[in-house]
Amino acid sequence: MNQQRASRLGWRYSPVALLSLVVLALALIPTATQPQRLHATPAAPTLINYPADALISVADYGANGADAVDDTTAIQAALDADREIDQDYYGRPKALFFPAGTYIVSAELVWRGCCVTLQGQGSGSSVIKLADSSPGYQDVTTPKAVIKTPAGNMSFRQNIYGLTINTGSGNPGAVGLDYIANNSGAVQDVHIISGDGQGQVGLAMTRAWPGPCLIAQVRIEGFDYGIATAHAEYGPTFEDITLVGQNIAGIHNDGNTLAIRKLSSTNSGPAIISQQSWASIIVLDATLQGDGSHPSAIDFQGNLYARNLSASGYTTALSNAGSSVPGLTFSEYLAQPVRSLFDSPAHALGLPIAETPTYHDNDLSTWAGFYPRWYGDTGELQALFDAGSATIYFPHMAYFAYNQRTINVPASVKRIVGFSAVVNGDSQGYNGGGIKFRVSADSADPLIIEQFGYGVTVEQAAQRPVAIKHGKYRYIDSAGDADLFLEDVEISPLRLRHPRHVWARQLNAESLGTPFTKVRNWGSDLWILGLKTEGKGPVIDTAACGRTELLGTLIYPVQEFSAADSAQPAFKNSNSSQSLIYSLSVYGANRNYAIQVEEQRGDETRQLLSSALANNRMSLFSGYQSAPCTLQPSWAYIPLVLR
Repeated sequence: MNQQRASRLGWRYSPVALLSLVVLALALIPTATQPQRLHATPAAPTLINYPADALISVADYGANGADAVDDTTAIQAALDADREIDQDYYGRPKALFFPAGTYIVSAELVWRGCCVTLQGQGSGSSVIKLADSSPGYQDVTTPKAVIKTPAGNMSFRQNIYGLTINTGSGNPGAVGLDYIANNSGAVQDVHIISGDGQGQVGLAMTRAWPGPCLIAQVRIEGFDYGIATAHAEYGPTFEDITLVGQNIAGIHNDGNTLAIRKLSSTNSGPAIISQQSWASIIVLDATLQGDGSHPSAIDFQGNLYARNLSASGYTTALSNAGSSVPGLTFSEYLAQPVRSLFDSPAHALGLPIAETPTYHDNDLSTWAGFYPRWYGDTGELQALFDAGSATIYFPHMAYFAYNQRTINVPASVKRIVGFSAVVNGDSQGYNGGGIKFRVSADSADPLIIEQFGYGVTVEQAAQRPVAIKHGKYRYIDSAGDADLFLEDVEISPLRLRHPRHVWARQLNAESLGTPFTKVRNWGSDLWILGLKTEGKGPVIDTAACGRTELLGTLIYPVQEFSAADSAQPAFKNSNSSQSLIYSLSVYGANRNYAIQVEEQRGDETRQLLSSALANNRMSLFSGYQSAPCTLQPSWAYIPLVLR
């Protein structure tokens, strides 16, 4: 599933016309049939403004969110435009904008190929609503979605931001969103609502193969199930999820490996049902509210790791394969014993967690767009950054920079957003690197870099926090110890060489090429919620007093290992600290790491072999000492280029 260089994207695509006038009328969300089980619907947020040329407006295709006319044909035309000549793998970058309003649809919205973004003006402001009692949504045995992303394992960078999906009333067979994204892709700031509380699933992720992807800041009201997941691959990540008023369960997991943080569930049934012996779920910071009609908040088989979990309105918080686990609150719970190679605490590292910073200025006078004079022109880009604008944006299109162009980012710039843009051309010979943003000025204000499909390198070379989001990037850890945030990104290899704090949510560090180490943490505090790797080569090497806490999800070796490959452990710890929770997906002989963990303390080295794992699941490995780490003399110098 490692993406090849998309050389066919070397075309010029002109920005499309002005946005239609913003419609201020907000969508009315019907009350569910069981209002006593619902929270009050949150107030609509302030409209999120974007420059008129940053995205393609569905209004340009005739969609009108201010009337009651069916917009299915117009929206589908916007999705189909410029896609028919592309193979599924090479979809052109597309970013569609839904101005505030309610867009009535009566059939499934679908598209071909990868790399499509649907952007609203904020959940609750831009609403796609299924017409009440729509034909095709009446049969509960054949569920049908309002929005359905392409299938397969090359459904790259499918993004849905700032929208509400409302399945209306009288549509018992409805699914709000049937979602697959691979390598990177996100559903963020999205509400999925059933108008009458009925319907099959709010967010369905049951087709092959969902993930790796990020589901964040999502609220689902009604339906039989709020979220349904299946398949053993490829480990989606969830954060800040609110589930309300489901008829059967908040989440139903059929065998996948999930990482979930900040889950709020208010339901009469269980918050989570996880079945299959190979299933694995991680639940952090969860508040689960029942009404007394179901005995347990989480019914699970297989592996469960829970931390900072609180349940009320249930007899117990957990039920393991039908057996109740006493207690309604857990500071930490493990379904399986902790594994260690040396004396270590019997719990995860528990590194401090910081939220990913965001920045959006609704004052569009502070925005500046990049408009190359010709395909490949970057001559005026540095001047654009130096002019004082807080937000620099690249209208959705393909750009070109054959030789890497370095842009020094001043402290005045707070956000760089690509709107699904890609940067072609790379003297290194593989995706990424066309433009390098060098963070060269100290600042307490975080710099946000987001929504670039590929072609961007970020060099952190100053005392300034950096957040890299949504897309495929290279990262250079050049100087300083300021914080780093990674969210829904592909970065491989990731090299950390300074004592900074790093928080990664949905990190894809896969590689099917040379079996190099995918993540080197030499000196940082690295917290990962949701990691996916592919191919052979060590997964994480922790050294130089680094601390690594891995919370899911999937290691996918996939390739055949030679004898030399088998001598390399999946995880290596050299006199440093790590705690690990993950799953493996293994097919065939000689297609897995022979050594899962190799740990060195002083002059002694020990190994945990793959043969010791049950169901290819690492419930929790603890490999650290409570005493402070002392930097070894051999780590006094760490070269910049780590291969």
